[in-house]
Amino acid sequence: MKVLYLINYAGSGGSERYVELLARYYHGSKADCGLCYNEDGPLVEKMKAMGIPVHQLEMKSILDIAAAKKLAALVKENGYDVIHAQYPRENYIAILARNFGCRARIVFTSHLIMEQPLPWKLLNRFFTPKNHAVLTVCTYGRQVLERNGVAKDKIRVIFNGVDAAAAPERDRSVLAEFGIREEEKVITILTRFSEEKGVPFLLRAIAKLKDKTAVPFRLLLVGTGPDFDRDRELVPQLGIEDRVVLAGFRTDTARLLSASDIYLNSSSSEAMSFAILEALAAGLPLVLTDVGGNPELVNTGEISGLLAPCDDPDAYADAIRTLLEDDALRARYAAASRAKAEREFDLYHLLDALFEIYK
Repeated sequence: MKVLYLINYAGSGGSERYVELLARYYHGSKADCGLCYNEDGPLVEKMKAMGIPVHQLEMKSILDIAAAKKLAALVKENGYDVIHAQYPRENYIAILARNFGCRARIVFTSHLIMEQPLPWKLLNRFFTPKNHAVLTVCTYGRQVLERNGVAKDKIRVIFNGVDAAAAPERDRSVLAEFGIREEEKVITILTRFSEEKGVPFLLRAIAKLKDKTAVPFRLLLVGTGPDFDRDRELVPQLGIEDRVVLAGFRTDTARLLSASDIYLNSSSSEAMSFAILEALAAGLPLVLTDVGGNPELVNTGEISGLLAPCDDPDAYADAIRTLLEDDALRARYAAASRAKAEREFDLYHLLDALFEIYK
């Protein structure tokens, strides 16, 4: 079987990690994989390093006929059996490619959970019946897809997964690099500086938290993105330079999680974040915004953390303070996180379930 992963931007976000993960486990064993992308980014070099062919395809719009023609030719020339599209633009173009001789099955993963306006709903009603399957990574996502006009009989829920085989070991040695003292609690978030990730909201919550607790803490804010320069200006404006470390882009995220005490998510829209799943596997208690698939990561099975509104910095700060000041609660949630990763979000269930859909 030959599988082509189709994505507009080959960057370093959650959807790119999803593609990299699937290709890494399938390529050369269960399938021969390929990548087709529009905008260059780190994913391209990662795929090349795995010996996976890459193809660049300009995709100007959601109904780009020229791109559909080129995609059909690419699929035919390389013998791809499955196109796995990652966003609506790519999915529509893949379906349009059928008009030009493309015979590959088309699977679409919906990484976004948001209500779409009427024109998108009409497009979904027309296009998605032609999909082989439409995947969502959380239960809540099914409800949103149905409201957005996606063909109900095509929707499949397959949770994202994490490899939780190795028990986490605490190692705080990396903290010296950031000037973080041993007595400080470390609150970590792996994020992207973009509108939906809520970094300004998070920084305002940290400013409130600073006034609410006597527990020494530091926020380790890891990531970059289009709003990085704008958002970083909030740190001195809010007077929290002594509480926030802007770590930028890092490749040693497992090491950072092993040095942390609490993990955060501040998004206003979230499906099922790989970063949160990694925090679960690392045995970290969570404070998440009450959106999308986040409640499924906190409230299913044993409680593994706290939820707070995505538009109330004061309430979010209170949730963090609760964990900072209660060592026993933090330890209980940490143990539940680890158990949840092993029991409910196993990587190999994702891999096996998705490959059955490919077949």
